Amino acid sequence: MKLTSAFILLLISFWTSLVWAAPYRRLVNFEWEAIENAKSYEIELKQVKAQGEEAKTFTFKVREAVWNGRLTPGKYMMKLRSRDYRGVPGKWSEESEFNVGLETAVLKFPGSRLQMPTQENDKTTVNFKWDPVGGADRYQFTLISEDGKTQITETLKEPSFKTTIPVASHYTWKVSSANDEGIVSDATAVGQFTIMGKPVENPRIEKPETDFVRELKWSKPDYVSSYDIYILKYNKTARKWEKMKILENYQQDTLPFDESWPGGQYQVGIRAKSDLRPPSKLAKQSFSVRSGDRSPAAEYTALVRKSIDRVTGWYAVASYLVTEMQYQGINPEKNSSVAYKALGGTGRMGIGWFSPKTPWGFLGILDMSGFTFNGKTQTFASAEANAVYRKATGDRGEFRFQAGPYYKELPETVGDPFSGQSSDLKISSAGPHFGAEYWYSLSPKLGIQVNAHVYMSLMKISTPNGEPMDPKMSTQFGFLGSYRFTPRFTGLIGYARREDKMSYKAATGTDSFASEGDVNESTIVGNYLNIFAEWSF
Repeated sequence: MKLTSAFILLLISFWTSLVWAAPYRRLVNFEWEAIENAKSYEIELKQVKAQGEEAKTFTFKVREAVWNGRLTPGKYMMKLRSRDYRGVPGKWSEESEFNVGLETAVLKFPGSRLQMPTQENDKTTVNFKWDPVGGADRYQFTLISEDGKTQITETLKEPSFKTTIPVASHYTWKVSSANDEGIVSDATAVGQFTIMGKPVENPRIEKPETDFVRELKWSKPDYVSSYDIYILKYNKTARKWEKMKILENYQQDTLPFDESWPGGQYQVGIRAKSDLRPPSKLAKQSFSVRSGDRSPAAEYTALVRKSIDRVTGWYAVASYLVTEMQYQGINPEKNSSVAYKALGGTGRMGIGWFSPKTPWGFLGILDMSGFTFNGKTQTFASAEANAVYRKATGDRGEFRFQAGPYYKELPETVGDPFSGQSSDLKISSAGPHFGAEYWYSLSPKLGIQVNAHVYMSLMKISTPNGEPMDPKMSTQFGFLGSYRFTPRFTGLIGYARREDKMSYKAATGTDSFASEGDVNESTIVGNYLNIFAEWSF
């Protein structure tokens, strides 16, 4: 029983090997004109081989004038004869040559009419595949782009080919097969596909610099062929956006704004499109259009004010004031007074906010000042927070009034200022600040400003001897010239005179030279070169 099972397994294995080793054969059909009184036919098929190769001859008998069978691809010679009812054969026909060709390849990837997405701007790699063709020893692969710029022809052993080709193009690819005997496929397999490029980048829409909108502009991303444009206006009554204009397949990267449209809040949406690339996402930009007079004369008047207009929304300021400071200190407690000059300066950082909807705004400032004398540096800080009120005067002028609390420090030096006894002592106080500025526009870029500020030291924060403050007033006066480099950046330079003064009651006692009513006082006066900058967010 075991021997029988082993024999059966061996027989199955041998048959499988024969099947896998058997040459590829394809179905062939012959049909010829029937011969009168013929009862059967004999067919002789003889392979045509190269010299030295063994050729096989096949003989078949059929009753009808048709033959179906499977043959390996190659060249053959065929002849046939008929037999009558007695079985007597007739003469053989003349031999005729025919070819059994290879089957047409079946293309697998890319599929027919496939649109292949990619995330590439220039080129991508494609792995072409097709089903193996029985009996084929090689394949002829051809790839041609629609514009003719890409042409690839390769002879391959395997039914696949990988290559890198440009995106955003239509392609035609072809595959034919052949064997070593020169037999080719019945037909060439042809496929067509498209490789899409990376989606187009969003256009960057320029926000109009003023509400005198004459034209809308935007950047042109690479590969763009046209734009779809949507212009909307906000209806305050209905509280919704309404379409004003829609343009499809627009070719330019600028669009004139219709002067007949009313003022208000607008929004433009732009989608960039390209051939054989997905369109961009919809880029949006909101902007305001002035109501009423939008004539060139009115526009020029508004444009001139731009040199002094503060930005709408949040903005930051930075300045540096440099000078030779004059320090004076009087201290009856120690029976001492000092006066000297020292190189110093003040750095300033601030943040503010203005809105076109209200004349009120906000400005907060932090200062850090210092001076160097005899190799020793003294530093002192200040801070202020102000409400700001703007009032236009004429077409070019504007007043700005400031009011708010402030905090200020001043150093105190007595006798030898750097003896080590009092070099680190500071006076600090708080109180109200009042300021006024007048701005005047000379042109759309140039402007001037004059300013005056008063600081009242009313509340003690700290004093070296712990005694109360003696109220004093600090002042600042100056002027600046401004230049608007961009809609978001303005530079200023000018002169400022600052006098910072603080005093506090002198302590009396056995260790003090002060009399009742005496005060200790520190004063710093500087004539500053003021360099100033302002940025909008």
